[in-house]
Amino acid sequence: MRFSTWPLCRQGTFVLELQRPGTSGALANATSPVCAAQENREPMSKISPEELPNRAFQLAYFLHCERKTATEIATRALNKLQLAATAQGKRLYYRLTGRADARKARSKVSLGEPHLLQRLVYVESEEYERRKEAAAQDSQAQTAITPARQTDLVVYFIKHLVRITTKRNSFYVTLGLSRLLYNYTTPETMELYNLVIQDPDRVHDDYYYRSRKGVLLKELEERFGALVEVATGARGEQRWQSGEDASRHAELVRECLIWFTPWATPCVVPEQFDPLSETIDQLNFQGRLPEEEHEVEVNRIHAALHPECFARLAAATRLSAPDERLELPHFFLADDKDDHDQGSRTPPHLSADELRTINGLLAQEATRRKSVAAGFLRVLVDGIQLAEINAEQPAAAQFVVDEGAEIIEVYSADQRGALLLATHLLNFDGSRIHNSSITIEGRQKISFTTNLLRDPAGISDRIEVKVACEETAPARVALSAARRGWSFLTGSSTSLAFPSPAWLRPVAAFAVLVLLFAGAWLLWSNRPQRDDIVRNIPTPLPTAAPATSPSPQRLLETPVNKSTPGNNEAAPPVLAQRSTTRERDESFVGRSLLPNSSANTEPDEAGTRGVWNRELMGKPLSEVRRVHLQTMGDTAISEELLTQLRARLTGNSGVRLSEAEQADAALKISIRRTSLRPDDSRVIVIVRALNANGYVVWPSSRRGASWRYVGRPDYVAARVVGDLAKDIARSNVRR
Repeated sequence: MRFSTWPLCRQGTFVLELQRPGTSGALANATSPVCAAQENREPMSKISPEELPNRAFQLAYFLHCERKTATEIATRALNKLQLAATAQGKRLYYRLTGRADARKARSKVSLGEPHLLQRLVYVESEEYERRKEAAAQDSQAQTAITPARQTDLVVYFIKHLVRITTKRNSFYVTLGLSRLLYNYTTPETMELYNLVIQDPDRVHDDYYYRSRKGVLLKELEERFGALVEVATGARGEQRWQSGEDASRHAELVRECLIWFTPWATPCVVPEQFDPLSETIDQLNFQGRLPEEEHEVEVNRIHAALHPECFARLAAATRLSAPDERLELPHFFLADDKDDHDQGSRTPPHLSADELRTINGLLAQEATRRKSVAAGFLRVLVDGIQLAEINAEQPAAAQFVVDEGAEIIEVYSADQRGALLLATHLLNFDGSRIHNSSITIEGRQKISFTTNLLRDPAGISDRIEVKVACEETAPARVALSAARRGWSFLTGSSTSLAFPSPAWLRPVAAFAVLVLLFAGAWLLWSNRPQRDDIVRNIPTPLPTAAPATSPSPQRLLETPVNKSTPGNNEAAPPVLAQRSTTRERDESFVGRSLLPNSSANTEPDEAGTRGVWNRELMGKPLSEVRRVHLQTMGDTAISEELLTQLRARLTGNSGVRLSEAEQADAALKISIRRTSLRPDDSRVIVIVRALNANGYVVWPSSRRGASWRYVGRPDYVAARVVGDLAKDIARSNVRR
């Protein structure tokens, strides 16, 4: 996905300022994210919003050592942070346009917002990491992407380990570092976590440690694939096939852990303490509600992640120093040369131009969200679409995700393409049921309800998610209610969960008519009275021959056109026609072009306007011979339509059915019934064709366009295949 076309979508707009050189602000002292106790920084709840863009930029630069890549990642992460749903339903940021306005805005951010931003930087960085890893595995590939080196993979490995553990809780952080980064045994890891949790009643048994280690190992293996190899050691224990000398990366590992420690959190582990006689109050939670434990849990994550604090925990339990237990996997690269003598990864500051670029992109997307109509919304989990919501109907999407899931995104679309409306970062720790929401610029409220599902052992391994959208702007609420009322009266509503009584629609229609007549009568009776009389004396017309007018009887007769095919005489005007009732033609299929349909629009879908560059954009419509079918909507109707399409695509249409891997294009189809009436079998089908590069090839009028067909499924299928074949033939002629 190219950054130039990536849709920035956030809930609001905020403009940030760079402080002048020499000032004691975030951009003047944020070159190294060491803990607050060592810097004399204020705790996390005191961090200024102006500091966050620079923090995100520097963290991204530490990962990639490229300014352009770091700016893109920081922008995308800040964009998603602005659209993150909160428990209070409020926006995370306010608009800061200058010193005067800044005094009226918040000077602090809540405890969790910077940590959410850290997680979002990890999420947005992965796409860039995978590109570099792919380039490093293929030494023959000619690409502008810089291949990943061994030291890069060390950084990516530790980052992903921190990412998948911090999204859970401090237990997973302690387990992941002790067992998968360092080579501590299970009993030693249990001792370390005893100090982190400071509560003997919440200590797990050794079986739980081993099973959870297996979960983390599997997720890391899926992430890095052929780059790593898992070997079976003594007693069947699975561990990485380690590199020759992990100690040479010890300093880099320490630097990674410092950058990945939750920002500006304090070191609460004393330099010297006796765990048998002393406790650490900042790690010991005394409350009852899980929501109140968040700040203590962040302290625990800091203690397990920060290298100095972790070394103090190891020393208190009389274990070997972490550097002595370091065990990194060996990464299998095409070019496996030593890159130990690389330059420093210390990041620069975010420049004023880069900050203006970020603010401009965020403002653009806020403007798009303000004018977008919700329409059909697509719900994606970690980039995979799981549900679709019709925002004009009182409905919600509901599904279940496993513990590997991390971020939910809700997309709409406008003329420029896909538009992100809301994000929600999943949390597998804390309260069982969690509600959060966000109201975007267009006044649509998007809410998320998550329900932790636990297995018989009490482990939260899945989450039930419910996503809903509702309009809050009065005008749109009234318009939506009017549409639903009209659909109900005409019998075309698809949102009724059960059939209504037969007498209800006539009664409702009669009530509407009564209200309309009552309103008209009130307007007529309250009209202003005018007592003045205006006399208009017409100007005499010139004398002319009197025109003959047809008799009343003649006007009521049906005119007959007596002209012959070669005669240019116009037929007399039709002033009256006999009323005739004609049965509906079941074979008729209506087709229309939807210039801005949100159905099936992908987040990275690109348009086809302009000259077609085959090398960049892939196959055009003229080269489409094999298609793959993708449908969504009513399952029963979809199956009927798919059957009809398959039958016609295997015939002599010139277009063949194919699997996704061999297809030239994918036909993305959305289908729904025209009404709930049992005698109406017609459907509404919205269809478009995308090639393998994500470009819309049919229809080719403009980006976001779709063909809309209305008719019976068998006739619609025939019309779709026929129209596609004709357009392909026309494109071949034009070419």
